Amino acid sequence: MNRRDSMLALLAMAAASGPFPAHAQQAVRRPYRIAMVPDIPPAWAASMLKIFSETLRESGRIEGRDYVIYRSGVYYGPDTKLAVERALEAQPDLMVTMNLGYAVEAQKRTKTIPIVMWVSGFPVEGGVAESLARPGRNVTGMTIYAGGEVFGKLVAMVHEAKPGAKRIGAIMSYVPPFHPRAEADLIIRGMRDAAGTLGLDLQIFEFAKSEQIDDALAWIVAQGVEALVLTSDASIEPHKQKITQFGIAKRLPTITDADWARVEPKPLLSYHARFDILMRQAAVYVNRILWEGAKPGDLAIQLPATFKFVVNLKTAKAIGLTIPQSMLMRADQVIE
Repeated sequence: MNRRDSMLALLAMAAASGPFPAHAQQAVRRPYRIAMVPDIPPAWAASMLKIFSETLRESGRIEGRDYVIYRSGVYYGPDTKLAVERALEAQPDLMVTMNLGYAVEAQKRTKTIPIVMWVSGFPVEGGVAESLARPGRNVTGMTIYAGGEVFGKLVAMVHEAKPGAKRIGAIMSYVPPFHPRAEADLIIRGMRDAAGTLGLDLQIFEFAKSEQIDDALAWIVAQGVEALVLTSDASIEPHKQKITQFGIAKRLPTITDADWARVEPKPLLSYHARFDILMRQAAVYVNRILWEGAKPGDLAIQLPATFKFVVNLKTAKAIGLTIPQSMLMRADQVIE
């Protein structure tokens, strides 16, 4: 039998044996492209990407062989369009977003590419999902809030730290244009409801642009604020240290809704969802969508199961405040 006849015989045998097994077909396809939108900040990248890859590895997905991660170099900031545009240039099979603003922008650009929110606020109010139980579109993932009541809890906790305070201020950065108005209104209502129950005067400064920082600090003084709730949007990101320094200078107790771990001096209190846990949950969804064939619209958006409460006694000492023992006993972490 010559070479040509041998090849024909082998092809005939292969055809007779039926199609290749699914795992053999999977082995020859190109790796899936997963785009991080925006790129994960350098301070978090190593730890968060490790969690992501280790979680996928548990399902047998190996980076480089089964998927590649596209990082644009466009980091968390107010320009959502640029981050999404850069991601789409990579022709991703799936996008992982951090912050609802990016998910909103991404869904404007594509109704077919799956979007998994690693971090988000209120996706239903933000318009990217029909409901938490059944999103119905191309967006699913995690949310870091269980409702507007979380922000009411921030008001109550900072008041508990300083019970004599009657006027609470809030630097509220979850507002348009980065955040949908419906989301902002839900958060503000949560804070106002709590303040009303406690008989507090709540003053809110809507912090929409980074350039408003000096106006915000002047407003705090003018309003005679006695304690301060701080949100953590991209517009406020460059000014965290300036704000906490100001808080200590004015002897104001502060509370944040996110981990300001890399800021010095730190806020007095923080109460926030665990980003490491959220990243692991997001990776599980990525596996279900890309390799198991699940549709994003059928995967329920998950509420955070764990919040972390941190008390910073260094900051308490700096502002001359004694934290109630009841708060210290509830804290997951006390920084001394």
